[in-house]
Amino acid sequence: MRSLRLRIFLMVAAVTMLVWSSAAAWTQLSTRSEVQQVLDRRLVEAARMVSSLIGNVQQPIAQDQPFEVLRGAGNYSRQLSCQIWTVDGELVGRSGEAPTAPLAVEGTGFSERVVEGETWRVYTLADPERGIRVMVGDNLEVRERLVDDLMTGLLFPSLVGILALALLIWTAVGAGLAPLREITRRLKARDPNDIGPLGMATTSSELTPVVHSIDDLFHRLEQMRANEKHFIASAAHELQTPLAGLRAHAQIALVAEDEQVREQSLRHIQTSVDRTSRLVHQLLELAREEAASERVVAAWVPLQQVLSSVAEGLGTQLQRASVELAPSRRALEGEIFVEEGALTLALRNLVENALNHSPDGSRIEIDIETGRGTAEVIVRDEGPGIPPEEIEKVKGRFVRGARQKAGGSGLGLSIVELVMARAGARLELANRPEGGLRAALSFPDGRIRFGSNTGSSKT
Repeated sequence: MRSLRLRIFLMVAAVTMLVWSSAAAWTQLSTRSEVQQVLDRRLVEAARMVSSLIGNVQQPIAQDQPFEVLRGAGNYSRQLSCQIWTVDGELVGRSGEAPTAPLAVEGTGFSERVVEGETWRVYTLADPERGIRVMVGDNLEVRERLVDDLMTGLLFPSLVGILALALLIWTAVGAGLAPLREITRRLKARDPNDIGPLGMATTSSELTPVVHSIDDLFHRLEQMRANEKHFIASAAHELQTPLAGLRAHAQIALVAEDEQVREQSLRHIQTSVDRTSRLVHQLLELAREEAASERVVAAWVPLQQVLSSVAEGLGTQLQRASVELAPSRRALEGEIFVEEGALTLALRNLVENALNHSPDGSRIEIDIETGRGTAEVIVRDEGPGIPPEEIEKVKGRFVRGARQKAGGSGLGLSIVELVMARAGARLELANRPEGGLRAALSFPDGRIRFGSNTGSSKT
């Protein structure tokens, strides 16, 4: 059912009808019982009244002149009939609508009997002193019709009231949903570029969280749009520099007559192409990670397997700079509970960052440290480190440290920060006392283990 108003109306109407039906059934049973008792008492009173009015059987009421028990009773006169019999079985009087056959047989009190095809409820009163029996009876068919008419008179106005109540419920539900329609109206009327808060005050405790959630969503969208604008502007600026260099050195190479100048320009072109390729690659990685689902599938991943992949991808650069990638024994034995692609991407960027800042012939150490409720994968280099005041800043996009070599994009650490946040870990940077940078991927305790050969087990 797509209409919330109709759904609420039907639920309220169903509950109302259930309560009304229960009340109507109880009223019918109770009223029917009460009416039957009243009519029985009326039979008793009528019999006593007739008995008290009779003088004696020596002055009988002529049978051809029936008397009336009730005057002005309308349709009810056919219901109530009276007979006066002697103890010898002689009919000495009856009401005008009474049958000629006895309404009751032997005995006194209440009884039911079929007379001339009709069922009667009869009360018999005997007067031994006068030698008479007075029988007053109700035609049960007429009695039931009387009860049914009474119930109809009671329930029909209630049914009309139910219909009126249904209309009121429909109107009330519509009025109650008015704030929701107002929210819908405002959202439809908004400009697509308007992601400011709704600015709508509501006193409804049910709708207040909805309005706050929408405002919070718009706030996050506004922040995301601002970040995207900054990202696009920064990316355009970062791409502009190497592309301009490419163009300039290409023009020099085309017009240069000196072979040495041409060769130098071509080397600059190669350097610019490498830098641009790395920048575009990191831009794509960052965009892919930002667009990825928040839900990741973690498994126990051998760190040695990830380091082999990283070393293979950076092998040419490591050989060119004569930099040794040196994992410790603990690192080679460790397994991390994480999504493998996320760990590979983070370590590749950390190792590449260390490689870009390490002197030729140095070492990049990979280690695992545990304790104090955390487990860390450590990357140590022998580079210049980062000024303390820039440690947190360099995690931002397109931010380069003061000691960074030319050619870096300023995206590597921001990619690591994003990937680790999605993996439930964090990136921590610190300068080493002996020189160089210590970059740690810090995981909660229990997500790193050693010496297991169980393989991967997904959760």
